[in-house]
Amino acid sequence: MEYWVGGDKGWAIDVDYQAWAKGKNFKVGDKLVFKYTQGHHNVFKVNQTAFQNCIVPRPSEALTSGHDVITLAKPGKKWYICGIPTHCSDHKQKLVITVEGEAPAPAPVAPAPASPMEYWVGGDKGWAIDVDYQAWAKGKTFKVGDKLVFKYTKGHHNVFKVNQTSFKDCIIPPPSEGLTSGHDVITLAQPGKKWYICGFPTHCSDHNQKLAITVEGEAPVPAPTTTAPAPAPGTKDDSNHSNRVPMSAYKIFVGGVVLIWTILTLV
Repeated sequence: MEYWVGGDKGWAIDVDYQAWAKGKNFKVGDKLVFKYTQGHHNVFKVNQTAFQNCIVPRPSEALTSGHDVITLAKPGKKWYICGIPTHCSDHKQKLVITVEGEAPAPAPVAPAPASPMEYWVGGDKGWAIDVDYQAWAKGKTFKVGDKLVFKYTKGHHNVFKVNQTSFKDCIIPPPSEGLTSGHDVITLAQPGKKWYICGFPTHCSDHNQKLAITVEGEAPVPAPTTTAPAPAPGTKDDSNHSNRVPMSAYKIFVGGVVLIWTILTLV
């Protein structure tokens, strides 16, 4: 799993990160994504003492890209803080989680349907102008039940679901059909082609703020096969009739015996 720390709030001051982490099961191999404005924050991995007392390590140990991805390689407690002055101590910009080890592989069973995926459209760029959304979508397999998350600054963009013609020609539907929250989540309920555009003037036509994807249907569940029951002990399968004597032949045989016996008694 890939966890965006803080959800749509990202890595920032005055966010309750323990409330965000509550109920999540972090496992070996999962990833934490710390998203923030570069230069405004950073990320340090620390021990428990440094976490509790907001002790900032050497600057060389900081992650500073604004899109820091940490793979959880080992089980146990993990502590992270922001090293910008007062961010940890006064604004609680700190996170502690417990990472579970990988569960032992279960015995082979029929494969279960894959869990639905959540795709943040455009990745760290979000829903914006001048982004190649077809390049972003390339290589991704969208399935029924997956979710698209359109993340943008409210009032600067919106999202319309359209048909192929409106997609190609950037025809904007009525405003009442637009999604405008800044964090719009669309569940892919049916397979087939799907088209989305931004309805702000020129955003679709001049800046290619549009996305087309193909949604695959869920794999059909194979029909159960039935096996003919084995014959009970002491019985035979009567599907093979080669050893049966037809009733008509039996009657002819008996009639012949009676006729011969009658002739012999008359002689």
